[in-house]
Amino acid sequence: MAAGSLFAAGAGRVLAASDTIWVLLSDNSWAYAEAASALQAEWRQIGRGKDLLVLNGRELPVGAPPAALVTLGSSAVRIAMERAEVHADWARVPVVAGLLPKDGFQTVWKHPPAWVSAAYLDQPVERYLDLITRAFPRMRRIGVLVGAEATATRAALSKAASDRGLHLVLGTIAKSDTVYASLRAVLADSDVLLVLPDSAVVDASALQNLLIAAYRQRVPVVAYSPSLVKAGATLGLYASPAQVGKQVATLLRLSVSSQSWPAPRLADGFTIAVNEQVCRSMGLDVPDAAELTEAIRRQEVGR
Repeated sequence: MAAGSLFAAGAGRVLAASDTIWVLLSDNSWAYAEAASALQAEWRQIGRGKDLLVLNGRELPVGAPPAALVTLGSSAVRIAMERAEVHADWARVPVVAGLLPKDGFQTVWKHPPAWVSAAYLDQPVERYLDLITRAFPRMRRIGVLVGAEATATRAALSKAASDRGLHLVLGTIAKSDTVYASLRAVLADSDVLLVLPDSAVVDASALQNLLIAAYRQRVPVVAYSPSLVKAGATLGLYASPAQVGKQVATLLRLSVSSQSWPAPRLADGFTIAVNEQVCRSMGLDVPDAAELTEAIRRQEVGR
């Protein structure tokens, strides 16, 4: 996937500024390559006449802007924002950001215009709670740490927990130095700890200590990334880079069908990982990842 490679693609009135959609990767690591490859493959199936130009680098070419820009990762979306702020001909270039959490996107681009969309890595909180009820049907007290500003997340969690007959044990992090105190209080009253990609909680050292503390208290952790499962979380629920790439392609396609730029949205696709070693150590009888995945998919289709 060399820089400058062209791939068959598609477009409509929204993407009528030029013949090319650029895909800017934050770096050349496997996750960005996998997302770009899935985007290309999906676009060949659903696109209409535009080309995708994949750029393996941290800088955009000079000259006329593309019809639209896809950014993968936080560094790439930052470059897009800076270009839009400095160059008038970039100010209205449609953007779809992918492969970053909602919190990370909003940290980089605090006030994006209406023609900037995103496929967030974040899973719907309802999906997390459905996974917990499937994996741990007897565990009804769900602990969660969230930042003080995460008002929408707290409201969504409260409703989803109430709808499922679960008791939500919520710890609010006002400052970084309150993480451990809040964690102790939440763990003391929880059967399961749900870790979400909240910037008030996701400091690397804090996460490692969180996993250790939960394990010592025999509280299984459901987390948002495969790396956290490897580090000791019991379950993981996350969108793979390939699933993100497919969703980005769908957002581009929706803009063609509706003739308007789509709003940002949470992850459509999902992957479940089970840390079998932690399950055995904690004496947990958890269905395997394939069984849990099929159950969640059937449940969502039935709604």
